Amino acid sequence: MSLHIMGDTAYLIELDGELDAALLGRVRGLAAALRADVLAGVVEIVPAFGSVGVIYEPERVPTPRGELPWRVVGEWIERHLAAMPSAAKARKPREHVVPVRYGGEDGPDLEVLAKAAKLDADAVVKLHAGAVYEVAALGFAPGFPYLLGLPKALVMPRRSTPRARVAAGSVGIGGRQTGIYPRESPGGWQLIGRTSLSLFDPFGAEPVLMAAGDRVRFMAVASLPPAAAKASGAPMSKRLVDGEGAGWLEVLKPGTLSTVQAGPRRGLAHFGVVAGGAMDPWAMAAANLVLGNASDAALLECTYVGPVLRFATAATVVLLGADVAGVPTGRPIPLAAGDELDLSKLSKGARLYVAVAGGLRIAGVLGGAATAVGAGFGGHEGRALVAGDRLAFGAAGRVAGAASSAWRVAPPVAVPGRKDTIEVRLVPGPDWDLFFKRHRTGAAEVLASRVFRLSAKSDRMGLRLSGDPLLVAGAAAERWSRAVVPGTVQVPPDGLPIVLMAEGQTIGGYLQLGHVASIDLPKLAQARPGAEIVFRVVDITEAQSARLRVAADLTRLQVGLSLLK
Repeated sequence: MSLHIMGDTAYLIELDGELDAALLGRVRGLAAALRADVLAGVVEIVPAFGSVGVIYEPERVPTPRGELPWRVVGEWIERHLAAMPSAAKARKPREHVVPVRYGGEDGPDLEVLAKAAKLDADAVVKLHAGAVYEVAALGFAPGFPYLLGLPKALVMPRRSTPRARVAAGSVGIGGRQTGIYPRESPGGWQLIGRTSLSLFDPFGAEPVLMAAGDRVRFMAVASLPPAAAKASGAPMSKRLVDGEGAGWLEVLKPGTLSTVQAGPRRGLAHFGVVAGGAMDPWAMAAANLVLGNASDAALLECTYVGPVLRFATAATVVLLGADVAGVPTGRPIPLAAGDELDLSKLSKGARLYVAVAGGLRIAGVLGGAATAVGAGFGGHEGRALVAGDRLAFGAAGRVAGAASSAWRVAPPVAVPGRKDTIEVRLVPGPDWDLFFKRHRTGAAEVLASRVFRLSAKSDRMGLRLSGDPLLVAGAAAERWSRAVVPGTVQVPPDGLPIVLMAEGQTIGGYLQLGHVASIDLPKLAQARPGAEIVFRVVDITEAQSARLRVAADLTRLQVGLSLLK
């Protein structure tokens, strides 16, 4: 087995052996052992095919004086590897029959796959529906099952360039795996059909339909049965606004993409549920602390063009992150009942955070208030805000220095200017050498000399970059899916990097060039399409030390603000 550093917030454990039931059992056994004796600060254990990801928050890991968290976490993992169980205790697998309408608009790649396999479409359907599959892992999206057992004749690489939109229920093939997209999302698999089966319901007693170890059969049908009704997640916004909140605001204009965000959801990555939360969590935390809120209290995240808000009741707000033309940021702004706040013109940066004293009152879903935009749950009715939405906020706490305009809190991570070239630190990943076989001694310099541009096809899931492609040969262009984290730089077969962000998937099969230092992700979150981006290669010590310095600054800010109350 091997242990790889994944940037400054994660490790990847890869187990040796052929991918079979025995190896999957070892993976589940190791994941169970780690969960049973979890180290403080470790927030996710993510089993995949022949690997386990361990994700941690460095500032929460208990460390001896002078020691860095990555060493403490690494030693904890190595102790468990030395006593690794042979397999997890087996549970009786469930069997799922999945009705699929193959081909046509539902399966646009069926004919292409048939031609590559030298078969006709009917033969492909017969092979695919005739096999019995095992759920090896859940990931990519909540409830997305990675299925083993694909007939060899149907093995086909992922698309060289992922689709920006794949319909919910699409059945696809990626390499030696098949799977089902639970909802509309980007995706790079070859699509051969679609089902109406619901795989994920955040309001259900069990949020996911399938679990690792379950068996799956596909059944070809001419027409799909109607989707089953999901458990009710009736919005609480009207009830909160009408009676239970201390105040409320109304959205007059929503802007480009305004959502309710909060701290990340933790402990659900093995279901494929992303952590999510604010794209710039440090700006979110600082804005909340100024108002006496918890650092992860619910607030608004506004992208590119901010909203216009009307406050029906008096409130105090703080804006942080992007600059807003004509509106001060970083200090409390008192608002009277009936005041309107126009945040539509962001003059610098891409994402603005709007915190309200008392915090937004949001009903939690799966343990968190943040909007999972890609998965359609959490926040305000699981979606971006629209005109007419009303949001309640709680009773105001003690606002630090609310009567003073002599001070201002700056974003903990500086927002780049619109014309700045954005340099981000990169810790090499497990597939680094595949990209730089000819430049082993100067690979960092070769990468630093390349300038990428941020594509307009970017979102909260990932930032797509354009520029000179980073290419590897043939079959090395993809791997069995492994854990990924925000900051992972995946490289699909077209060679154009994708930097995973707050709603990036939990596991993925594209090669991992490296991992952006977590403290530099806000720089990317604040970049606009067309921005120039360069990578500077660093080691984990530099990346993690930079994060810990900002975390310490935020603690000092919290203490200092408490003295102003």
